[in-house]
Amino acid sequence: MGMKKKNLITVLSCYLLWGTFPAYWNLLIGVNPLFILCSRIVFALLFTISVLIISGRMEILRSTLRNKVAMRYLIPASVMITCNWGIYVWAVNTGRILDVSLGYYKNPLIAFLLGVVVFREKYTRLQLVAVALAFTGLLISIIAFGSVPYTSIFIALAFAAYGVFKKKARTDPVASIAAETLITAPFALVFAFVFMTDSISAANTSILMLLIGGGAVTAIPLILFTRAINNIPLIVVGFFQYISPSLVLIYGLLSGETISASQLVSFIFIGLGLIVFSIALIRISKKEDTALALPYIGKKQHDYA
Repeated sequence: MGMKKKNLITVLSCYLLWGTFPAYWNLLIGVNPLFILCSRIVFALLFTISVLIISGRMEILRSTLRNKVAMRYLIPASVMITCNWGIYVWAVNTGRILDVSLGYYKNPLIAFLLGVVVFREKYTRLQLVAVALAFTGLLISIIAFGSVPYTSIFIALAFAAYGVFKKKARTDPVASIAAETLITAPFALVFAFVFMTDSISAANTSILMLLIGGGAVTAIPLILFTRAINNIPLIVVGFFQYISPSLVLIYGLLSGETISASQLVSFIFIGLGLIVFSIALIRISKKEDTALALPYIGKKQHDYA
């Protein structure tokens, strides 16, 4: 299943970064969310292009853009992640941080379903128990919400679809992010200069530096995510995502948002699901380590005979 420790560390790092980044985007409160979205796309493109140039790997980007099979998936992937970014920044900047958290809590369940249905990935009974616990928590939160939580649903669906397209594309992590942003950057630039002239003129030095830094903030976890999803089953990548909304939840509470009793019960169920799923991953990892060690042990015994 490709469950090497370095792959697990990669996906863990990805979600730890995503979980702390609302604090970064909160520094841009007052800036038009659409202008932030356009800036994220353009500066993420410049960041990834810079990385490719410095590492002497621009040919990888050119070959990716010429690869019709890869682009068949990267084009819709770029649309999905742009929608996800836009809703995310708008929600954070309008005080809906818990909606963002709830949206990313839904994503692992969608990722689990897509992993099984689309990629025919295998799962254990313990993983199924973990999903059932998480789904119970999610169901409680939706019932308590009292209405359809559109923001969190759109965030979850857009990112889950993005994960499927990226896994299908199977491209170099940095080149794929460069290709995605290259697709949407012209539209972002035109939109910004036609409709966002007030935001451009109002951007002072500190805002400009934050927007430029947002390129790296946007691209780095996406590069890690791409590397992880190329090597790990989607159901595993998806479930690791509970780390990110948990950190977002904590940040939302520290920012003054309140949590109800039903939400607390919901998060407890989801937390139990995460613990059970982690136990399942540890068991799978131990089995793989044992399987890899057996040929080595056999070879040594033969050598000493």
